[in-house]
Parts: sequence; structure tokens; C-alpha cells
Amino acid sequence: MAILVEGKVILRDKKLADQLRQRGYGEQKGNELAMDLFEGLYLIEKEKFRIEDQKTGKSVSGEDFIKHAAKKEKDFYTKYQVFSDLRERGFIVKTGFKFGFDFRVYPRGKKPGEAHTQWCVNVATQSDRASFTEMSRMVRLAGNLKTKLLNAVVDSENQVNYYEVTRITP
Repeated sequence: MAILVEGKVILRDKKLADQLRQRGYGEQKGNELAMDLFEGLYLIEKEKFRIEDQKTGKSVSGEDFIKHAAKKEKDFYTKYQVFSDLRERGFIVKTGFKFGFDFRVYPRGKKPGEAHTQWCVNVATQSDRASFTEMSRMVRLAGNLKTKLLNAVVDSENQVNYYEVTRITP
């Protein structure tokens, strides 16, 4: 059983927390594993645990969890589709908010601390528009972090398409 606390999912089961941390989920906080909302939903869908609301003590359904997360994170479900797709492909995915991106992605088989971020991911839908100035800013920011920019575009059929954007200097 995990607990939903605002924008985090807290897991207190030490054995399960250790297993999940070994697979690149969450951050150790004392005896607990603190996970972001994307990790929480992914693990609910994989039936690794159930979630209980800290305030009410009631079990939280996947649908209620998505509603809660959508209030905390803009475009949560679109971003979740990208998170889930990358996890299914074997990548460790962490939030990239403090770096100016939606996600950071580590090479397959590597966790934070074992390898440097492979990509910084910007999530968009096919109807979103980005100016060259915005794209240039993202490419430069990714370059400053010594990584590459990956634009993840979710189309109308909820398929995720990836575009790596790099800077070319002649």
C-alpha cells in the first residue's frame, strides 16, 4: 500500500521499495520511497501496489489518481503517455522540471548516478506550436546540460513520435 501525499506517492513497504528503487523508481527518503505522480500511475497500472489517500484513508482508483494528478501537473495524461512509452522501452525516466524540461531520460540499464542523462524530453501534442526561438532555447539548454533534446509528440491517435533536435554549427 502506498500513500498519495499532494504531488508524491510514498511507499513504506521496505522490501517493495528496495525492489522498485533498484529498477530506477523514486528517491529514498529515510525508510520510505518517494515517487512522482508519473511513476505512481505507471506502477498502479502494473499492479505493483494500491494507493490510499492520506487525508481520507480511502483507496484511490486509477481514474481518481489521474484526476488528482491533472490538478497538480498541466497536461498530465499527455506527459504520462510519453513517460509510460519510454519506461516500456526500457529507459529510466525522471522529471526534468528543475532543468526546464518535462523529463530526463537515462540510457537503458543505467540509473541516475550511474550514467549521465541521455536526453532531455519536451512533451507536446501534434496541435501544439513552437517557434524557432523556443526550439533554439531548448536545444541550447539541453546543450548546457551536456545532453540532447528529444521532442516527444503525442498524435491524435495517442501514439508517441520522437524527434531528436540538435544544433549544427558549420
